[in-house]
Amino acid sequence: MKKAKDKIGAVMVIGGGVAGVQACLDLADIGYYVYLVENSSAIGGRMAQLDKIFPTNDCAMCILSPKLVECSRHPNIKIFTLSKVKEVIGEEGNFEVKISQYPRYIDINKCIACGICASICPKKVKDEFNQGLNFRKAAYIKYPQAVPLKYAIDPNVCIKIRRNRCGACEKKCPAKAIDFNDKKKEIILNVGSIILATGFVLYNPNNYEYLNFPNVITSIEFERILSASGPHKGHMVRPSDKKEPDKIAWIQCVGSRNIKEDKGYCSTVCCAHAIKQAIIAKEHSKKPLDTAIFFMDMRTYGKGFEKYYDMAREEGVRFIRSRIHTIERIHGKEDLQIKYIQEGKIKTEIFDMVILSVGLEISKDVIELANK
Repeated sequence: MKKAKDKIGAVMVIGGGVAGVQACLDLADIGYYVYLVENSSAIGGRMAQLDKIFPTNDCAMCILSPKLVECSRHPNIKIFTLSKVKEVIGEEGNFEVKISQYPRYIDINKCIACGICASICPKKVKDEFNQGLNFRKAAYIKYPQAVPLKYAIDPNVCIKIRRNRCGACEKKCPAKAIDFNDKKKEIILNVGSIILATGFVLYNPNNYEYLNFPNVITSIEFERILSASGPHKGHMVRPSDKKEPDKIAWIQCVGSRNIKEDKGYCSTVCCAHAIKQAIIAKEHSKKPLDTAIFFMDMRTYGKGFEKYYDMAREEGVRFIRSRIHTIERIHGKEDLQIKYIQEGKIKTEIFDMVILSVGLEISKDVIELANK
């Protein structure tokens, strides 16, 4: 490593979501060389999963995609996908960072993203990007607009890697890009500064009947249902029977403002996110849609957010200040009954779907990384 007094002009950004990508572009444009470290096979992060953004209802990918492409083409930015930081030593202005880059098993310089490997792959697994609402193959591309637009092979499910059988993709690849001998690489980089843009994980809502009832889903799952690039091509259907819902409920503060679980904080985005989804759901529905948002306090942070809230009410979105008591499935049906308390009275309503506005958390991996 260089002497401590030497200052290094390069910067490392850890996390390839919209915050990390924007940080890379800002730094690169003023002359810094930037290393972007992303642990998945493509950059884009959570924003790539969104259909629209609030309060303008603009297309999320229309905003994000140009930034991703610019980031991948910028001469001052080098992207490391499928990579994790393992060790950091040094001090401000002079860090030595060891990263592990895990094998993609597809040569990124040869892959032409034709999709033949995925089409002939016999192994299916739930698609994490679409929150398990559909399946992907062991040879996969993270999402249709992924950057880099290159396939990867999942070593946890690939039959060739796990049992040394199959290998159909290697035989059929027209670019000869498949490389089952690909190995993990240890890379050491010297940088002057490190930016953590590692994003968040979503609260696990199992105690809200999330695992028991298929039509109780999280807000990010509903986002993928609404998305034109999602598993249902933007057609709004409920998971159990693919029926278009007539009545949808949103439950706020699932995993936020809960002191008993040491999560007394407000996640800040959930209220506006639910408002947006209720508005967009009405636009997607082929028939009049009854939408109700159950909340403790409506917290519309940000410029124009209160007007957004007013617009939702004008469009018929119901806002019910209450605390949810229970969610139950109607016997013999997939419909859901919500029991709640409002103004001191116990009330019940039946809905086709229930959306849980789950809170945001910092992951354990990020805490470990921050301590390195």
